[in-house]
This record gives sequence, C-alpha cells and structure tokens, in this order.
Amino acid sequence: MFAFAYTKLTRKQGVDPRGLTFAVLDFETTGLHPNKGSRVCEVGVVRMRGDGTVLDEYSTLVNPGVRINNEEHHGITNTEVKTAPTFEQIAGDLLAFLSDAVVVSHNLPYEEKFLSAEFGRLGMDIRKVPGLCSLVLARSQLDRYGYRLENVVNLVTGEWPSAWHSALGDARSLAATLARLINEAPQQLSWAGKSPVTLPEHPRTGSIAPRAAGLRKGTEGWLATLTARLPYMTNPPAPRAEQLADYRSMLGHALSDGRVVGEEATQLAVFAARAGLTQSTARQVHEDFLTEARAQAEADGKVTAAELKELTRAGKELAASHLISDLEEAAAADKARRNGPLKGWRILPVGESERISAVMDMAASQGAAVAVNPTKTVRMVIADEVSGDDSRLAKAREQDIEVLSPDEGERKLRDVIEQSAGSLFSDSDGQQAAERLNAEQAAETQQGPPEWHQFWRRRELDGGQYYSMFLQPYERRGGTSDSEKAAAGGGGCASAAVLAGAVTLAVAEAIRQIVA
Repeated sequence: MFAFAYTKLTRKQGVDPRGLTFAVLDFETTGLHPNKGSRVCEVGVVRMRGDGTVLDEYSTLVNPGVRINNEEHHGITNTEVKTAPTFEQIAGDLLAFLSDAVVVSHNLPYEEKFLSAEFGRLGMDIRKVPGLCSLVLARSQLDRYGYRLENVVNLVTGEWPSAWHSALGDARSLAATLARLINEAPQQLSWAGKSPVTLPEHPRTGSIAPRAAGLRKGTEGWLATLTARLPYMTNPPAPRAEQLADYRSMLGHALSDGRVVGEEATQLAVFAARAGLTQSTARQVHEDFLTEARAQAEADGKVTAAELKELTRAGKELAASHLISDLEEAAAADKARRNGPLKGWRILPVGESERISAVMDMAASQGAAVAVNPTKTVRMVIADEVSGDDSRLAKAREQDIEVLSPDEGERKLRDVIEQSAGSLFSDSDGQQAAERLNAEQAAETQQGPPEWHQFWRRRELDGGQYYSMFLQPYERRGGTSDSEKAAAGGGGCASAAVLAGAVTLAVAEAIRQIVA
C-alpha cells in the first residue's frame, strides 16, 4: 500500500516553496491497470529545491516480470528490460529518492496506484506521503487548454519535452515547469500542506539500468546526447564490469571509421543501460577510452598526422577534446605557421648574429621558409653586412634579389604581415552596428512578463470550481477515483457531490487518458 496526503501550491498564505525539496516522479508502465497485472517498467525521479536547483536524479528500467505489449507508447522493449532490476530490487533506492520531499507528478493518482500495487506486493504499507499533482496545479492556475504534460511544459517553458515518454525525460520536463511556476508566477505561490516526511527504509541494492531515450545527433554528436539522457546522480553506483566491457568494445567499433551514426548510438544506449552508466560514469568511461588511445598513439614517441586526425574525431564524438587539446594546439600552431602571411616567402640569412636569428625566427613563425642559397625562389636576403664580400650576396644581386639589413628586413616583413591582416571588406563600424543590434534584441527579450502570464487565472480555482469544470463532466460518464478527488482538494459542495457513489479504478484510468 502507498498513499499520498494530497496538498497544493496556492496563492494564499503558506510556506515559501523555494526552500522545500521536491521529488518529481514519473513512471512508464506495461499498461493502465495495476489491478489487472500492469507493472512499472521504468522509473525517473528528479530531486530539486523549489528555487529550481537540481539536487539529484534517479532513473532505471525495471524488469516488470510480464511481457511488454505497449512498446509503441514508450519505446521500451522486452529485450531492454530483460537484464534490468526488478521493482523489489529498486524499492529501497526509490524510497530513498522520494524520502524527505514533496512528491510531484502530472496526474499523481496514476503514479499512486502503481506505487500502491508495487509496494503492496512487497508487504509494505506507506501512507500520508505529501504529494502535489501538477495537473491539478496547472488547471487551477492557468486558463488554457490542453493540460497534458507536453502542452503545459511548452506553455510555461517554451520548449517541447526532449525525451518524451521516457520516465527521466518527463520528470525533467516537469521539474523545469514546476521551477518556473514557483519562481516566475505573476503571484507568489505558497505551500499549503504537509511537510516532507522520512519514508521507511528498505534494503538498497544500487542496481540501475538507465535508459538513454530520445537520442538525436544534435550539434554535439550522438554520444553527447546519449550521456545527457542518462541520470545525473551525486553518488552513482559503479558500472557492471562485464557489461561495461561490451560497451567499450561497441564504442571502439563505432569510432573505428571516425564517426558514430544513429544505429550505433542506439546500440550503445542498450549497452550503457546494461552496464548501469550514469552521466558521470559514462563521461569517465569516454575519457579513459580517449586517454588510452592517445597513449597508444604516443607509444613510438611521435603522433602522426593520421593518428591526430583519429584522436581529434574521437575527442569530438566523446566530448573529451580537452584531453588532446595540447596536441591539437601544437598542430594548429604548426599549421598556422605554415599558412601564415609570409607563406611562399623564402628568405636567405647571410651571417650568424643574434639579430639575424631573431628576424628569421619571426619570419618563420609567420610561414616563411629559410633558404640556403640564393636561388630564383628566394625573395629576400638578410645580411649583417649588406656590402660584404660573401659570394651569396653577389649572386643575389645578379638575380635582382633584395638584400637588406636585419632592421630593414624586419620592417619590410612586418609591413607585409600588417597588409595581409586586413580584409578587402573589413569595416569596424559594421561590428559595432551588429553589437548594438544584439543589445537591442536582448533588451526587447527582457522587457515584459513571460508569454504564459497572459493565461494566469484572475483567481485560482477552489475545490468546487475545479470539481464542476474538470471532474463532474466525467462523473456523468462513470465516475472519478477517490484519489483524483483528493488531488483536486475538493471540499464543501464538491465533497458532498462526489460522495454520491462508489467508483472503480478502471473508470478512473479511462478518465486519465481523456483529461491528462
């Protein structure tokens, strides 16, 4: 058994919610009817403070012990959950993430009935856990249909959920929405209800199989998205060694041609779940992989251009370029030197003074090459004694090659460098105009309240109003569950009306699909 003490955020006086801890919860399930054998197949929790600070995350696939026949809804396959922990194995960890927090979900009664069924199988009886239904919150404060999670998220945050129908993805989207409602609402919302309570302890296994859902290449590559979809855990469990070896092998296979494609990313996500990877452990695996590859490339004392190219591609894919940045910087400096403004210049030094060496070093750093003899390709000779009797000077004059002193040569070379730095279309005023326009656009964006404020109800709905608008119409079709009425916070005439008869969970589940 698991039961919530339904509470709410209200415009009336109460506790400032910005200092409270919330546990935003979402399930993916094998069906809609836990009383008919439907089970939880994925859990996602985001622990956050009301001010929007994310404190911890938890996510795992769950082996439901029954066949999954609704894969089209959430994308979870029987293959994925085959090696995942059971609910009994994650029960202790889940309780720890829900403990000492207000539990939040979009249509909380739905999560409640699955929690009740799953913990009931374990013989556990947990009651009076403070809970907040964000569906009721949105309907009570916002006057805009529809109220499905994706619509509310988009209205309040301006974004569509990035990993839709994954437990952690939905929990993250709801957490971001809740933070906006608490911190940016036109009228301050207060917490009016039961304070967080410590939940009973249950043996913890730390066994997880997080799913990286909604993979996209994006601008940073497939692996960056895969890592971001995994849970951020402050105390992540160690990856499972055997499955981690499979992940590393697949990683090497995917990077063998220098790039990761979508099918390979999907396969890597399966191995990541089996290995129990989180954001931090996945990043560590990727960094170790690149470090080992670099050590292999440096084993012979030199990193070839081909090896650096492979390392650079892998570093970008693994989001670990910082581990080879020194190699890239050295190569970039060498390339910049070879393609500098004096590229194509061959300069012949005649003499061994420090002054000549300094000028030649400067010229070489800008792309010039050092000549040995005054051939036709030499463009300048720099000599300590311009009128000296060195045979190379005489030969240079015969070929009309300019002979200059170190100071004269440096001045001429710097003039060439400065001229090449300019662009035919360069205009400093244009840059300033662009900066002014950016400042104007930023100021315009900051002016005025967020767009969703226009849908803020003039008055929040009380229990009776909520009942007549959102519950009564569906009671005519068969009824609403007691937990739905509790979530709505109905009282007075609303309570009297809803006590008119018993209702079934099956009807409540149908209603969920209509109004959620």
